[in-house]
Amino acid sequence: MKSVWGNDCLEFRPDRWLSPDGKRFEMQDSFRFVAFNAGPRICLGKDLAYLQMKSIAAAVLLRHRLHVAPAHRVEQKMSLTLFMKHGLKMNVHDRDMDSIASELRKTRQSAAAVPAEVVAAGA
Repeated sequence: MKSVWGNDCLEFRPDRWLSPDGKRFEMQDSFRFVAFNAGPRICLGKDLAYLQMKSIAAAVLLRHRLHVAPAHRVEQKMSLTLFMKHGLKMNVHDRDMDSIASELRKTRQSAAAVPAEVVAAGA
């Protein structure tokens, strides 16, 4: 992976996909990410798979906190399909949904309390 993504490929750096000014997403060469292939042989279900992954990730992360298990080595195995060489062992903890719901209610109430003139002036 270092030959494709650089020496820091295992570091969490989402900014690597942003423009130098950090204001917009920059597309990468589709041949760099082999999970869905690229070019004329690109997977027809790629966009549906991305949509499903985002939906599932959002639902899981809303309800749980995930941490990689201590001393677990995260390593991808490259083959026709991508998977983790040693699996992906995680510690899963439930989130306090009552406090999340309470915070959402507060946010909605404060947004509803903004006078109409302020909203119109900002538009």
